[in-house]
Amino acid sequence: MSLTSSVCLLLSEWISFLLAAVPPRSRRTFVELLIGCMLNPEGWVTRAIGAIRREAHWTTYYKLIERANVSVADLSIQLLQLTQRVFPNELVNLIIDDTLVPRCAKKGPGISVKHDHSHKANRPTFLNSQGWVTLALVVRVRLGSALTIPIRSWLVEESGQRGKLWVARQLIEFRSEGMSGKRVC
Repeated sequence: MSLTSSVCLLLSEWISFLLAAVPPRSRRTFVELLIGCMLNPEGWVTRAIGAIRREAHWTTYYKLIERANVSVADLSIQLLQLTQRVFPNELVNLIIDDTLVPRCAKKGPGISVKHDHSHKANRPTFLNSQGWVTLALVVRVRLGSALTIPIRSWLVEESGQRGKLWVARQLIEFRSEGMSGKRVC
């Protein structure tokens, strides 16, 4: 079997595995968006939609994302299980990372003035930003090299007791659903 055929077969199997977490009505739109994201790694939804031959109207893609027709928790568990199937290890390494994403807007979900610990040149110490906490899986590919696969990111809200540590704890508790029989570091 040629390399192209092998890649197509694996990609088809992996997408089919992820589709178990997507409602049947939304599967086609989800696959189109997923392929658009793979073709255009910039992260912009409009660029992902522009990278594919659209079979639906723009609002169909918008509604899938905006109305959360796909459960992020279910999709994350499927991704975690797929990663474990592709890279079977007895010992699983998980990492938690917090990231600030600078924003120009003053209002929006999770936007507030936060301290930037990165000390980057030409950037103020405090800036308008969103805080994200990400759970990632570290997979040893070969001796001496590893691959980090983000499993789930969570926007830190600015109200109540839901800070970065609370979100990190929720992500760690979430991972127990998708990791039966594994030793976690």
